[in-house]
Amino acid sequence: MTTVKFKKVVFARLAMLVFFFVVLNVGTDVLVSIFEPEQRQSYSASGTLSHAGNGHDAYRMQHGKVHQQHGDYGDSFRTNGLPSVGYFNLSCPFEWSKYSCAYMQHGPKAKEIVHASTEYYLQHIDTIQAAFDRAAQDQRSRRILFTGDSLMRQLFIGIACNAASLQTNLIEHAEIPWKEEWPCHSNAPCFINGGVHGGFDAASIRLVNGMELHFVPHMGFKDDATAETNVLERLRQDVADYGRITFGKKTAMPPGGDHPNTNVDVLVYNVGIHYGPGQARKHIHHFANWIAKPLMEQPSQDRAKKNTASASNNPSRPRTIYVTTPTQHYNTDNGQWQPGMTKESKACVDQVQSNPRAELEKELLTPGVNVDVLLDYDDLRLGKMHVRKGNDCSHYCMPGVPDVVAARLLEEFLV
Repeated sequence: MTTVKFKKVVFARLAMLVFFFVVLNVGTDVLVSIFEPEQRQSYSASGTLSHAGNGHDAYRMQHGKVHQQHGDYGDSFRTNGLPSVGYFNLSCPFEWSKYSCAYMQHGPKAKEIVHASTEYYLQHIDTIQAAFDRAAQDQRSRRILFTGDSLMRQLFIGIACNAASLQTNLIEHAEIPWKEEWPCHSNAPCFINGGVHGGFDAASIRLVNGMELHFVPHMGFKDDATAETNVLERLRQDVADYGRITFGKKTAMPPGGDHPNTNVDVLVYNVGIHYGPGQARKHIHHFANWIAKPLMEQPSQDRAKKNTASASNNPSRPRTIYVTTPTQHYNTDNGQWQPGMTKESKACVDQVQSNPRAELEKELLTPGVNVDVLLDYDDLRLGKMHVRKGNDCSHYCMPGVPDVVAARLLEEFLV
């Protein structure tokens, strides 16, 4: 056998070994994701995908329909032969692979999670669609600031993906600065550790009606250049100086578009899961007493003139919304992650009796007193829908629970 032929045979056999190794370890569904990533996103002629030359890999989207690529996931995911899911399997340009339900399809247990999560999403799809229909009709061009950790980011992704993927694409423009590298730990459920679908810190979208949504993280893994760890202190200073709150300088795109305006119309906050109970209590107390309550106590212009209007109806001040921390479903006495956990205690359970973090938040926050809205995740019995791989019983796979909560949150923006 000649040297050239010998090299070809060796290469072919090595390729075959790699192929069977991947099949045995991650399954054929993931093979599609690895070898055909370009099939996960497609756009009509009116949509554009480009990269910004500003030092990072950024996704920019102009108004255009996003077409879904779903694959064959059974009749339960279809209606009259057509995909009925708004987005799935990275068809949404804002999805993270580590949260994508479809990217978890390797093994019977993972498929059970995907089925449960997607069915839950489908059960609420009409309600989700109705919320986005109402949002499309709202012409107030409201500007929303989300700040939290990765759990709040999932709500931002839920709004962005459904806005882009339901019957009518509502997104006019988006700035998603995907990081060139994003942590992908050895036991984590991520297959893309950089670039599109890898990970981002701050991100912004603008809907066709002018509504803007800006996410800026304050905790979790983040780049200090695109995160705002001391956001509560800055917002407190805003209230003291201006009687309002502003977006700061970390948003992915300037608020206001052609008419720059740094004033926030709605603030959405969650303390996250990276603080212990004592620190979480401190930050929630600061949010309520430094920011939300002082804003609520401001008299409106009408009240100052006529002493008739309620401060809670003051249209010139931001609304404050606190979203409770999603329930963790670890196999522990209270469902929470704890130091020194065993393999058995790291396993997710389908339901828990209580969520200590949400209970603390409800103890400290009273709607109409020190926050406008307290939005409860209401997910004690939804443990079967967590990502799970890599012992993640904190984040839900998507589409699923975060999308349903995101639709409820969107309704609050329209009040």
